[in-house]
Amino acid sequence: MKKLILILTVCLALGCKKDLDKTLTKKDWRIESVTVSPAMTIGKKTSTDYIELMGPSSCVSNSMISFSKDGTYTSGSNGALCDLKPDTSIKTWRRDGDQIFLSYAPQSPLILSGDKLTQTTSTPPQGGIIYTFVFVYKSK
Repeated sequence: MKKLILILTVCLALGCKKDLDKTLTKKDWRIESVTVSPAMTIGKKTSTDYIELMGPSSCVSNSMISFSKDGTYTSGSNGALCDLKPDTSIKTWRRDGDQIFLSYAPQSPLILSGDKLTQTTSTPPQGGIIYTFVFVYKSK
């Protein structure tokens, strides 16, 4: 009986891994929101909504990530002046539970929850202020 429970547990764990990987690779992930804390001032606007501050045609407003089954990914934006210089480097990803580690920023993993990926990053101090950004991507 104990062996049967162990076998079922292993099968369930392996099955869930494949399901999570499929969740990542079957659709593109498009930016849904970017929150900055503390509020940032750009021009005459002050807000915690970074997409609002940057505008609807900005690069950040049109960001996306696409994961491949082979462990590579592409990221980019279709904003007006985005991706003028193509990035031809091979970018890789790996999953550890609900955390997705990207080769360009392994210290800031994305967290997978349902159909959303969330990533939190911080800037170096700017005038004594450290800005924290929370990026939320949604599968589309």
